[in-house]
Amino acid sequence: MLPLAYTLSLLTYVVGAVLYGSPIPAKFVKKWGVLMMYDGIASAVLVSAYGLVIRLGDYLLSVVNADWGAFTVWLTSRTGVIASTYLLVQSLGAMLKVSGAEVFLEILKHVGSLLATTLTSIKTIYLISVVVYSLRDKILAVGVLLYSLPLRVGRGVGAALVAASIVYYIGLPLMPAFAAIFEAPPIVTPSGGLGSIRGRVVDALGNPLPNAVVELYGSGSAEPDAVVVGDTTGAFYVGPPYDIMAEGTTFTPSVVFMGYRFTPDPSHLEVSWEGHLRVYNLVYAGQGLTLVLVGVFYIGDLSRVGSKLTVPLEVLSEAASVTILKLSSVNVSSVVVNGESLECSWDEFSWAGMTLEECYLSLSRGSYVVELDYLGVEYPRPAVAEKRYLGMVNLLDYLISLQVVAVSYVYSYLLLPSAYLVVLSASTYALSKFLGGGLRFRLI
Repeated sequence: MLPLAYTLSLLTYVVGAVLYGSPIPAKFVKKWGVLMMYDGIASAVLVSAYGLVIRLGDYLLSVVNADWGAFTVWLTSRTGVIASTYLLVQSLGAMLKVSGAEVFLEILKHVGSLLATTLTSIKTIYLISVVVYSLRDKILAVGVLLYSLPLRVGRGVGAALVAASIVYYIGLPLMPAFAAIFEAPPIVTPSGGLGSIRGRVVDALGNPLPNAVVELYGSGSAEPDAVVVGDTTGAFYVGPPYDIMAEGTTFTPSVVFMGYRFTPDPSHLEVSWEGHLRVYNLVYAGQGLTLVLVGVFYIGDLSRVGSKLTVPLEVLSEAASVTILKLSSVNVSSVVVNGESLECSWDEFSWAGMTLEECYLSLSRGSYVVELDYLGVEYPRPAVAEKRYLGMVNLLDYLISLQVVAVSYVYSYLLLPSAYLVVLSASTYALSKFLGGGLRFRLI
């Protein structure tokens, strides 16, 4: 586009020179000739300065210590805050409907409306920033091309595009500094006496249990009050914005892994709690294979060379058993105990969308070395429906404080960025008028 723009600028200058030198005794012809000569020179200068304008934007950003990376992080963090608060409102609304406390839904609707509007504003800023950052050079080139059209047919639009590519590229990364001047101190989602339970499920050796199901039982509950599925590193979280849990509430945890239910240590959790849930009678070998231990054991360090797993065990009780538990797609080619090869009778069962198989080994007091040769697969996420928890808190006060936070977000995350965009738009208009010759101090 730049070669075409340069050609048009030369054409404009030549046509202007022809009009200026023509013998036609009309004043407006001479005037247009001068204007077109000026336009041709200005367009040629703008085409030649294309690379300089691109580099100038980056230089000015470095001078004011701003960059697009920091702006993106700032915008992402704000999006996360709004999204988590909005998710809290939606989750709380669903819980209130289930619990029958629908009288509070009107407050939540108002809060949700404010947050949705704020989120839309941030999405708009995202869209503008993506367009400016990724298409700045193309917008500038199109603006220069339109600016170079003869007879000023695209001069105004071209000047506006050139001005927008300059002002918005430099101005948007400065939005965090503008907001920091006028916004109130950071406001977080109100806790209102709420807490959380956060931890990691590990086996007897401290190895994480991927996608473990954690169930939390309240006092006297026969059914779990909360059910969550951990991630691939064994980490799990129960609390805002998904759950409403009052500080000091006590739960009895249970861990379900590969179809077996275990009682972990600690056996009671009090909100707020953070730590490890350890399952002492389970060893996860990885790749969809687990050893379930019944009895008193001392477990040595696991070692794996290729497809061969070695597990040293010492049975401290009179009798014990080891259950080899695996996904049906895991191929165990051999089971060797103290050098003696055993034939496993695999029993198949289904759980949470998986097909699993198990083999029982009975052991007496003594030392053992269990060797397994197997080819495993990644353990998938079980098809378990999660259950969220709505506890007894001062709900009305919490909703009112949540409404105050939503209003604060509207000011900090919607009004301030909108005001800054107005400033950028006004600056773009002024620069475009300057480039287009609409102001007294013109470029030409």
